[in-house]
Amino acid sequence: MYRARKKIFMNGGVKIADNDFEKKPRNQYYLPMPDYAYKELPRVFKGYSAKKDLTTLDDFHLVSPSQNVLYSDDGTIQIRKGFTLYGAANTALTPVRSHFDWDTSTGVERNLRFYDDELEYYFSAAWRRLKDGNSTTALMRFATFWNNDEVQDELLFVDETANIHTWSGAVTTFASATSNTITKQGGTTWKQDRFWTTGGVPGSRQVIIGGTTYTYTGGETTTALTGVTPDPTAGGHTAGDVVVQAVRSVAGTSFTRTSGAYTSKLTTTTPLYLIAVLNNQCYVADEKARNAWVSQQNFFYRFATYDPASAARKPGDHVELFLDDVPRALVPFEDRNSNNSTMFISAGKDYWYQLTYASSGDDSTKEAFAVKQLPSASLQGARTQETIQRIGNEILYISNEPALVSLSRVAEGGAETTTYRNLSDLIKTDFDGYDFANSQLKYHRTLLHIALPAEGKSLIYNIKYGFWEAPQIIPARRFAIIGGAIYFHSANVPESYKLFDGTDDNDNPLAAYAYFNYQNFGDRFAYKQFTDFAVEGYISANTTVTLVLKYDFGGFTSIKNYPIKGTGSAGVKIIQTTADGSLGKHPIGSQPIGSVTDSIGDLAKFLMVQKINPTNFRELQVGFESNDIDFSWRVLCFGPKITKADAQLK
Repeated sequence: MYRARKKIFMNGGVKIADNDFEKKPRNQYYLPMPDYAYKELPRVFKGYSAKKDLTTLDDFHLVSPSQNVLYSDDGTIQIRKGFTLYGAANTALTPVRSHFDWDTSTGVERNLRFYDDELEYYFSAAWRRLKDGNSTTALMRFATFWNNDEVQDELLFVDETANIHTWSGAVTTFASATSNTITKQGGTTWKQDRFWTTGGVPGSRQVIIGGTTYTYTGGETTTALTGVTPDPTAGGHTAGDVVVQAVRSVAGTSFTRTSGAYTSKLTTTTPLYLIAVLNNQCYVADEKARNAWVSQQNFFYRFATYDPASAARKPGDHVELFLDDVPRALVPFEDRNSNNSTMFISAGKDYWYQLTYASSGDDSTKEAFAVKQLPSASLQGARTQETIQRIGNEILYISNEPALVSLSRVAEGGAETTTYRNLSDLIKTDFDGYDFANSQLKYHRTLLHIALPAEGKSLIYNIKYGFWEAPQIIPARRFAIIGGAIYFHSANVPESYKLFDGTDDNDNPLAAYAYFNYQNFGDRFAYKQFTDFAVEGYISANTTVTLVLKYDFGGFTSIKNYPIKGTGSAGVKIIQTTADGSLGKHPIGSQPIGSVTDSIGDLAKFLMVQKINPTNFRELQVGFESNDIDFSWRVLCFGPKITKADAQLK
């Protein structure tokens, strides 16, 4: 039996057609002619693989030990950009355990981080203390809530105590003070800068200046707060000092209620681990008890407003939930297309629930609720609140299996069906070996980032193309979106960094490896050899990339290394003259990478044709390596001018 092929060149690649053929027996080794030097990387790259045997994969998968490289929309594999410090350096060995990025209803962005006992916010190019004296081991979880009295949103958070904390997000600068007034800078009023008036929340209204807390009673609709105590003139404040709204803490004694024979299991000492908001009702849960609670609508601190034993529940009333296991995550789900909303709850290691509300019969003044356990399997529950990310109508999460799973509710035949999809199977070998302690998911610009602080690396699932990128060596514990860009908070020290910024890792070398799966060129058992190996790509003048050729598995027969220099050298030709991409030659952050752009930027194009002494082999692995500061490179295509060897397999 024969196969017919026609070799057609396009942009240095090889395409096969079915006419003008040359006939070969099926069991005879088929080789391209020697003048066909290399193949172009596929436009739809196949991604990083860590499951299937790397000697049987289709061509052009990245495999281990690839790291710190990304696929770009322009069809190249490139070294990723680096990261730069955001805020001040800090050598304390306390990781950032929690964070929140808040786009407020008034158009002001507030970014927070929590480490040791410090809760900080970012303002005027610095991280500043908002609240200290917190637990040094707890996590904080956050949610936004609409305050009808203030006619603006506010931030709620819990910290494993029996309190719900709230913050208005208000920050301004000090102008002057009298014995009982504080005047702000600028022409806006305190209220316009988000400072509370009546607040609608138990507790005093306070501001903090230079570590001193002041209580005020009026003046919010002007530029001067009144009724201020203690005397602010004693604080020694100067014009331009930062003024921030103090956090209010509402204790369990303020929101626990009883009614008749009914007593809520939310006691005055119940520690609150989880918080979420849906339809302006606050959901809280204790990770060590099988309960969750829903507040009265528009009041995040009211948790018992009716006695279910003696009165019908009204829309927006309190709800108390009893689950089969301890809750691990609360996921609000609003489908604006269908004007429908529901809360998903993951509990224990196995369970998922869906909480829904419906009118009670024909009486719109009564509302029933139902907790539906969704079909699932052992270890299908979410690991933690941080390992969940909603994207569109899907919930992506890290299960206890572990696996990256997509949970969706699909309408079929007039009914909803739960669908689970395993998205991590292509890298199952890696995934099974990872420690997911303190991990987190964050979506940004078609990429799903997974922080693995225990591993000192992060993973990227490319949602646009449906494949995995190579692992990234990034010491992230929490990813953040600040000003539309991706940042991360350190897993080692209380520092934050802008990611994909600059060409080194905060002045440290960036070790990048791009290794492709083994190629046998059509016959797994025949010996081959070549004398020319070609590479085409883009490179900055200061960069040297090493081409690595491993003859047979693990380099059993031979390993050969060849430098590719950005200035050109023997066998390396710079065929396009441009300004190089070195640090300082181009504004930092102005050239995004990885599924964001297909612009080459300031890199020169190169063509390498390396002369090589022939070595007999059966399969070949190709890799590219660099490890230094300020390197930039991309690989477009590569390959040997290959022929069949005379040697026989023994």
